[in-house]
Amino acid sequence: MKKTTIIAAILLFTSSFYSCKKYLDLAPNENISEEQAFSTMIQTENFANNIYAELPIYQQRLSDGFTTLDCLSDEAAPTYFQGGRTFNSGGYGPTNITNFIGNIWGNAFKNIRKCNILLEKLPSVPTIQANDNETRKRLRGEGLFLRAFLYFDILKVFGKFPIIDMALKPDDEFKVQRNTYDECVAFIQKDLDEAVTLLPLNYPTNQLGRANKGMCMALKSRLLLYAASPLNSADNAAKWQAAAKASKEVIDLNQYSLYNQNSDKAENYKAIFNVFANNEIIWFLNLGNGKRFEQNYYPTCNGGWGDETPTQNFVDEFQMDNGKDITDPTSGYDSARPYLHREPRFYGTVWYNGSVIRGIRVQTNPGGNAAINGGNDNTKTGYYTRKFSDESVDLYNGPGKQMMSIWFRLAEMYLNYAEASNEANSNPAADPFIYSYVNLIRSRAGLPGLVTGLSKTQMRLAIRHERRIELSFEEHRFFDDRRCKLTFGGPIKGIVWADAAGTSYTLITAENRAFDPKMYYMPIPQREIDITKMEQNPGWQ
Repeated sequence: MKKTTIIAAILLFTSSFYSCKKYLDLAPNENISEEQAFSTMIQTENFANNIYAELPIYQQRLSDGFTTLDCLSDEAAPTYFQGGRTFNSGGYGPTNITNFIGNIWGNAFKNIRKCNILLEKLPSVPTIQANDNETRKRLRGEGLFLRAFLYFDILKVFGKFPIIDMALKPDDEFKVQRNTYDECVAFIQKDLDEAVTLLPLNYPTNQLGRANKGMCMALKSRLLLYAASPLNSADNAAKWQAAAKASKEVIDLNQYSLYNQNSDKAENYKAIFNVFANNEIIWFLNLGNGKRFEQNYYPTCNGGWGDETPTQNFVDEFQMDNGKDITDPTSGYDSARPYLHREPRFYGTVWYNGSVIRGIRVQTNPGGNAAINGGNDNTKTGYYTRKFSDESVDLYNGPGKQMMSIWFRLAEMYLNYAEASNEANSNPAADPFIYSYVNLIRSRAGLPGLVTGLSKTQMRLAIRHERRIELSFEEHRFFDDRRCKLTFGGPIKGIVWADAAGTSYTLITAENRAFDPKMYYMPIPQREIDITKMEQNPGWQ
C-alpha cells in the first residue's frame, strides 16, 4: 500500500533559499509586518523566494499521487489516483474540480497577489548595499515573470481571467469581471516583454532557477502558440507568425542546445531528464536530492508505485526505427512481437512486458510480478512510465539523485516554431526551418527526416506526432488536445499478455472516457464564482 509522503518545500539552486525558509510564507498581515518584509533588499529577495517556492510541479498536478495532467489525456491512465478515473468519465464540475486537479485557480491568484505586493513595494525598499538598485531592477523582472507564469497557468486551464495588477486588501470589493482572452494574452505578454529588458541572460551556478531572459522568451513562445490555436482564435496568420517569431528568438539566443551526449539514442533521450541542469533545459524547478521519480514511477516489481501508466493508444504512436508508422505495411512491424525495432524514444519512455529494470524482468501478465490490475499501484494498461526515472537509483539502498521538474526545454521551442510557421504559411516548403527544426528532433532520436513534399495538413499531423512523442508526460498532450480543439476521450486501450514470455496478448479497453466541447476549458471552482460573482465557463453554469 502506498504510504502518504510529506512533500518538502521546493528548493531553488542556492542553499541560501532554504536557509531563508522562515521568510517564504511571509506576506503582509502574516507573521511579520509589511515594513519588516520590505525593510531591506535582502528581506525583499526572501519575499520573492516565497513565490518560487510555491510554483506548481507539473508531475504533481493531481490531488493524489505523483501524476501529471497527461494521465487525463490519451497518453496515460492513473493507477493509485482513483479520482482520475472519475474525472476521465466526466464526473467533475464546478463543485468538485479541486478534488481532481487541485486548486490551480486559487493557488495561482494567491501568489499573483504576492507578485503584486512585490512589484508595488520594490520602489520604496531602502538602498543600503552598493548593488541594491541592480537587485531592485532584477527583482522587478522576476516579479513580472512570475506573475506572467501564474496568469498563464490560469489561462491554459480555465481561459480568460480577471486581470488584477494590484494587491487587493481583505476589505476590497471582490466582485470582478473576466477580461477578454486577447486582453489576458496582451497583459501577460506585456509583463514578459518588460521582464526581458530587466533580467540577465544567465546566472552563476549558485543562482540557477531564477528568472532570466530565456525563460521569459520561452513562456512567450508557448503563450502566443496557445493564443493562435483554434480554441482561442480564428485562423489568423499574423498570430501564428507572432508565435513563430517568439520561438525563433529563443532558438537564436544560442544559449541552449539539444542534449546529444550518448550514442545510445534511448539512453540519450532518458538522460535529458536525469543529467542535472544540462544545456537543453531553459528552466526547471530543483526538487532536491531524492528518489521521488523512481518511487512513483518504478513498476511494483521494483518497489515502485506506478503512478501513471502509458496507454496502448500512446504506444501505437511510436514509429519503427526506420521512421515508418506501424500501420505502414512496409514498416516491418510484427504484431506478434510489437516491441521489436521500435524507435529509440519508445525504449526511453515506456516499460513493457519483458523490460528489464535493475536486473528484474517486468512481468505484466496476470499473476506476474508487476501484473496488470494486480493492485492499486499496478498498471491499468500493461505498461509503466520509464521517462524521468534514473535506473541507477535503488529504492531500498543508496543515495537518490538531484531531481528536476523541467518546464521549458529547447526541443519544445523547435516544435513550437514548426507548428506556428506551418500554420502561418500556405505550404511548409515556404519556410525551410519547418523541416529543419522537426528533423533536428528526429535526428537526435535516431530517426530519418520527414519525407519531402508534405502538404500543410500532412505537416500539421507530423508535428503533432512529434509533440506527442518527444514531449510526452511533460504537460503538453492534455493542453494540445484542447487548444487544437481535437476530440479527445473515447476508449483507452491496454494490453494483457498471456504469460511473462510474451507468447500472445489481448487488447483491452482500460477506460471509456467522456468528451464534451465544454471540457476544452475546466470549470472555475464554484467557491470562486460565489465570492467574485464572475461568469462561469460555458456549459458549466
